[in-house]
Formats: sequence, structure tokens, C-alpha cells
Amino acid sequence: MAAETRQSTILAPFCSEKFHNRYIAENDPIGNENEYNTLVLGVSLAVVAGLFGSSTFDITGMKSDAQTSAAANGVITGHVTTTVTDSEGNIKAYRQSDNLIVNNGENCVSKMLFKGGGATGTGVCTGANTAGFNFVAIGNGTNAAADANIRLQTIQIEPGLSTPLQGTTTLTNASGTTPASALISATFTNNGGPTTVRESGLFNGTNMGTSGMFARQVFTAINMNNGDSLTVQWTVNIGGTTTFN
Repeated sequence: MAAETRQSTILAPFCSEKFHNRYIAENDPIGNENEYNTLVLGVSLAVVAGLFGSSTFDITGMKSDAQTSAAANGVITGHVTTTVTDSEGNIKAYRQSDNLIVNNGENCVSKMLFKGGGATGTGVCTGANTAGFNFVAIGNGTNAAADANIRLQTIQIEPGLSTPLQGTTTLTNASGTTPASALISATFTNNGGPTTVRESGLFNGTNMGTSGMFARQVFTAINMNNGDSLTVQWTVNIGGTTTFN
């Protein structure tokens, strides 16, 4: 109704009988009204086009608002620290950085949440979802961590370092804007000769041929001697805020 009232008010002066007679008397003494009709039609179309072209007016006469983005929680992030101590407990080396949660880890989480555990899912999740991702493995590969990784590049072969360890897991519940988190910690002791560690990964089993990888990180080389211990602490946060358009 608002649109009709506004349009009628604007067009009224051009459509009145008084305007009609005046225009004919001054411009068309022989009584030909075609030019007048053309003028009124042109003005009418211009006014209507102006109304419907307005940024605050549409066909229903209501203002159209732009769609807003929605914020949602559910981001998974990881951070890993690596500390080496000698047989006396003195810290020899320390590394820390955000880790890469690989595609396989994301796929396995999706499968566990929405389909449940079970046998290996071909093309969906490498490794059976029958255990949590709380097994830590270390190696000496140098290739950068990549989304497509499903294994460490080179597993350590020294006694005490070659077998993935199931770490102790500490869970913290989400509270307000603080995300839920899992802290996985495992300590290896070198019972062999001198070696170098450059990578670590988080898995859901000890068999590196069949277990699924959740995350991987590569760091600056750490030298270990016999009797040295290496502790890997993996923190995985579930929460934070992202925006969906």
C-alpha cells in the first residue's frame, strides 16, 4: 500500500484534468493528444523505475537486509612439545610448534563420530577406529608435514625409540569460550647408540603399517645419546570459533 500511495502522489499532477487541458491548449491547438499521452506515459515509467530501483524498496514494499554470517564452534587444532633430558634429568633440547592434523585424522574423526568404529575404511580412514589417537611415534624423517601423510617418513630403529608408545591422556572439558582439550604425553628412553630425532606423529595403534595417523610434525634435529629420554606432549584442542558464510 505504501508503494501505491507514493506512486499516485507523484503522478497525480501529470494525470489531472487541469494539467491535461492546459497542455493541450498551449501545445496542441488542433486537438491532437498523442504527444500528451506519450509525455504522461514516459513520466510514469520513469517514476516507477525510480521507485523499484531504490535500495530500500522492493516489490513487496519491504526493506531487504543482507544475509549475515553465522559463527560456529568446532575447530580442531594441535600443539606439540618435545623435550630431551639426559640420564641426570638435565634438559638438553626443547622444541615446540603447532602440528599438522592430517587429512586422514580428520577423516577418521568424521567416521568415528558419524559412523562408529570398526574395520579400516578404504578411502575414508586409514586404520581401524577401535582405539583412541593416543599413541606417539618418533622418527628421523626430514620431509615437511603434509595433509596427505598417513605414516612417519622414517621410524626410529634404536631400542627404546622404535616402538610407538601409548601416552597418558588428560582430558579437559570445555567451559565458556575455553575449548575442550586432550593432552597426550609419552616418554621414550634411548637404550641404543647415538641417534637423531626429527619427527613425531600421533596414531591410534602401535602397528605403523595399519594404524591411522592423526597428526604429524617435523622439527629441528635433536641428538640423543644412550640413556637420554625424550618426552612428547601433544595437545589437541576442540573448540574455538570459525565463521560460516
